[in-house]
Amino acid sequence: MRREILLAHNSGDWHGCFIRCNGHGLEQERFKSQLSVQDQGGKVVAALTNVSSGQMRSMDFDEPPAEMQISPEGHWSLGPDRIGAWPWVSELCLVWGERRRRAVIRHGSERLESLVVVSEARPGMEEPLPPAPLQALASPSLTGPGLIWSLPAALGVTLQTADRRQSGVSEEVALCWQPEPGIQLEIRRRYGAYGALEP
Repeated sequence: MRREILLAHNSGDWHGCFIRCNGHGLEQERFKSQLSVQDQGGKVVAALTNVSSGQMRSMDFDEPPAEMQISPEGHWSLGPDRIGAWPWVSELCLVWGERRRRAVIRHGSERLESLVVVSEARPGMEEPLPPAPLQALASPSLTGPGLIWSLPAALGVTLQTADRRQSGVSEEVALCWQPEPGIQLEIRRRYGAYGALEP
């Protein structure tokens, strides 16, 4: 069922924009993208094209990886099944009908290295974008040791990342999105005090 849920909400073509920020939340790069997610010969094939450079990257799998968390609504997160005193990357995705928001959060061994925010929609739809350069603003999380990053209203998202990495402390990353007034979506990926991914 995980595969079917993922494809039901995320397959097809998506046009979007990647915005990459450094560990201080300041935009370093942005580019328009095209993403195709298809079921081809029993494999899920995802092909991402950087429209500016023409560079394409693709990945495929028979079944979603065990460490991929998929909600009944089609939201998903991906990253290592265990973290420790080394760099790690998480990707999170929220889907709302014909629109999506994704985030790629890269942590170094000691602190946040970069944030990537992706605004996507079906072909023919235009999602608003903030003017460049984007500056995400961080504030301490009220529920744990992490940081909450506020992004411009055009994107409608906030992110939670780890702050200064500490052994023996649980970690959490999250993507929250308000696609419409009164609608609040979120997906969280939690790691326990010993670094293991929690359900």
